[in-house]
Amino acid sequence: MIYECIGKRSEKPFIIRDTQTGIYSLEELFYYIRENVFMLDPEDFGLPLVRFLSNRLMLPELGVKYESMISGGSSFADRICMLLSETRFSGESEIETLRKALTMGEHMSNNDAHRVRGDFFFKSARLPEAVMEYDTALSLIDREQDPVSAARLLTGLGNAEARMFKFERALKRFEEASDLDPANPEILDKLIAAARLGIKNEGFFSYMEERRIPEDIYTRVLERMREAEKKAWRKNDARSLKEGRKQRSEGNYSGYMTLRNNVLCEWKNRYRKTGC
Repeated sequence: MIYECIGKRSEKPFIIRDTQTGIYSLEELFYYIRENVFMLDPEDFGLPLVRFLSNRLMLPELGVKYESMISGGSSFADRICMLLSETRFSGESEIETLRKALTMGEHMSNNDAHRVRGDFFFKSARLPEAVMEYDTALSLIDREQDPVSAARLLTGLGNAEARMFKFERALKRFEEASDLDPANPEILDKLIAAARLGIKNEGFFSYMEERRIPEDIYTRVLERMREAEKKAWRKNDARSLKEGRKQRSEGNYSGYMTLRNNVLCEWKNRYRKTGC
């Protein structure tokens, strides 16, 4: 999608403190709003934004109008939609969709706001920040009164910690989540996977017995893990062979032979260990 450039590009960024994102133009600001609509903090879009519009982007009329809406008590959703409408950055249909989302965000509980931020950071691979947001959201929940929501947050924590290779900690999160929401098969699958990665050798099977997890269930999860591992191997092998062919086409036959032999060696070692 192509957007019309409006105003100047600032030499210094407008910083959105909540995510420490630097914005240099109106187009970047609108893109950020659209992509993160459910995690915007109205405090980040107050008078500093007025100065950014008026002094750095050289859009004084837009800055004055935005400031008057702040002083007049207009809602955050109305202020943002005014910017979108005045600059014709979005059509009426999209503006109304964003208005609904922004209004929903304004009435979101603290717990939901932190959960949404956690989801955003997790999808953005900003894992320590995701853990912090999920932890904060979890601290605002009564686990006895809302066990399903607590389980969801614990699962988010487990996912983030597993991505950071902290499998033992992730396993504890999935244990808590499964105890709170025992009927959820997805949580049980994650618990089994974390246990396989975090518990060495035969200890895994003892753990399955302690948790009274049926053999057919954990066997199914282990098989899926093996298939995923094979796919990752094949993907890496294909990438190495492709790079080797490229080097051969460029006349680097020695480099090609080295990569090819490395892949063959990997295949041999893999077969010795797994038989596949």
